[in-house]
Amino acid sequence: MKKFNATVKVKLKPTIKDIKALTLEKAVNNLLDVQNLKCRVGNIYSLEFDAENDKQAEKIVQTISEEILSNSVIEEYEIIW
Repeated sequence: MKKFNATVKVKLKPTIKDIKALTLEKAVNNLLDVQNLKCRVGNIYSLEFDAENDKQAEKIVQTISEEILSNSVIEEYEIIW
């Protein structure tokens, strides 16, 4: 078995209104004078696991990302090795 580390970033698709990000933008603008602030809010997951090979590891992380961590209707994800 080989050890693997992957990071999965999950955020709303650009076409979905990100209410948390809009709230963050308003809060920052009330506190500071920041020009053209654009925010996106999401989650970051750090995965550490054992797998037989690279192909199996990719399949594991892909399945976790698609089936557990994200909702494909409104979210997108990025896997970083």
